[in-house]
Amino acid sequence: MLRSFLRLFSRSPQAPMPVDPSSRDHVVLFAHLNRASTRAPNSTLHLPSLPDRTLGGATTKNHREWLLSMRLEHTKLCPSNRCEQLQQFGIETAGDLIAADLKSLATKFNSPKKAVRLIKRYRHAIRFAATVPGMMPRDALLLISIHRRSVRGLAMESPMMLYRDLQRFADSSTGQRLVRGRRLPSVKRIRSWIHACEAELSSRSFYTVDAA
Repeated sequence: MLRSFLRLFSRSPQAPMPVDPSSRDHVVLFAHLNRASTRAPNSTLHLPSLPDRTLGGATTKNHREWLLSMRLEHTKLCPSNRCEQLQQFGIETAGDLIAADLKSLATKFNSPKKAVRLIKRYRHAIRFAATVPGMMPRDALLLISIHRRSVRGLAMESPMMLYRDLQRFADSSTGQRLVRGRRLPSVKRIRSWIHACEAELSSRSFYTVDAA
């Protein structure tokens, strides 16, 4: 065995053999080199389009469509008397509230300026929740109240730290009025939102690679 080992290292290196382009034995290698040499140096690699992102068995698109078709009272976004008031104005679903003309709708309230601020807040919560699978508008409203207003910001959060901030807010007088005796989102649920936001940002960066 030792002799075989020494014989292996005692061999002198051999010079590389040239490749004959006209030989049939090297036609595949030659064709590959030919394609590589003819590609433009700054050519863009076009990637196939991806399907809707999936999280927990439901795509982002399906979640958005389902949420916008949900009746306003089922979203738990506002008190029941406010939902009834909006229904009198033709606002029955979350999608109706998004599509309604803000100024025209606000004039139907006793305090139009206050109504504008409130409706904008509701709309922000609906849009935020529609972007994150598994999130409801009432959850998004809680996050907005503690200054978590975007997918990018939520993607950088820690589940435990975010849960603690929600607990502190729920103990305040403003938080108690907003929570209205309901349970706060669990750490597991918050973690799923954060993962969904991370996936959303990752997909955005994927689609901007070609433009860069």
